[in-house]
Amino acid sequence: MRYREYDEELLRRIKDSEKDILRKFILICEKYNLDYFVVFGTLLGTIRHEGFIPWDDDIDVGMLRTDYEKFLEVAQKECGEEYFIQTINTDPDYHLYFAKMRMNNTVFVEDSLQKTTGNDGFYIDIFPYDVIPDDDIVMKKYIKKSVRLGMLLSISKVREPQIGTYGKGKTMVLTLIWYVLHYTMKIFGKSKNNLWKTTKASYVKYQNCDFKRLATFSTNAEKWIIEKSEIQQLLNRKFEDIIVKVPRGYDSILKRCYGDYMQLPPEEQRSNHMPVKIKFRRENEVIVLKEV
Repeated sequence: MRYREYDEELLRRIKDSEKDILRKFILICEKYNLDYFVVFGTLLGTIRHEGFIPWDDDIDVGMLRTDYEKFLEVAQKECGEEYFIQTINTDPDYHLYFAKMRMNNTVFVEDSLQKTTGNDGFYIDIFPYDVIPDDDIVMKKYIKKSVRLGMLLSISKVREPQIGTYGKGKTMVLTLIWYVLHYTMKIFGKSKNNLWKTTKASYVKYQNCDFKRLATFSTNAEKWIIEKSEIQQLLNRKFEDIIVKVPRGYDSILKRCYGDYMQLPPEEQRSNHMPVKIKFRRENEVIVLKEV
């Protein structure tokens, strides 16, 4: 991700839309007794700002695998026509291992995803957390394999490279690799459904093991490993005008990920999702933003 400095009113409206989705998500979790906890920048914002990080424009939540799968079973029925639960199984054009809860009849097209298809409304991200081995050597190999499978899934579905921001040389190499893999899988007919089955099987490999740690298989998976003991109890904390759940061990989690997390980072280290098209609910106008 890169960084867009928003018009203050536009950013407020984006956040309000995402809070509406979060409220509905929480209602569903409460109705079905499902646990969740805010993660990543949303956890940091909750603790440091009692809300969004000032320049942030998304919301991230985590769930243990069993709660996550139960949520996927019941959520769309609860959402009706107002929201859409976007997964590999519900949107054939979707390319990520985790779910998004989208607001229908809205638009939030990110700079890096302009050429993708599928539902592109405002959303919150919902990450499943899976059991990982206690042995560090085994764990590192397992996470590396699982993250790579998730990347292959994205590459198989998305032609335009999703590689983040690197130096010019590394960006060129990664772009070339992305194109080669995408078209190789397309030419040889690698089934996306079979690839997803292989990927998910890897994620839940240790689900029934009595190990002590959990992870979600994003590109920074090792950075965001959490101890089971850190989420055995969930605490209520203020996020804007909403009460959300945070892990009891939030201090340890944030220190591992950010160091002195109460200090604001310099502007060159800030990032958000860089939308280029936005449409709010019950409005017809599509706001087009300049690419940065």
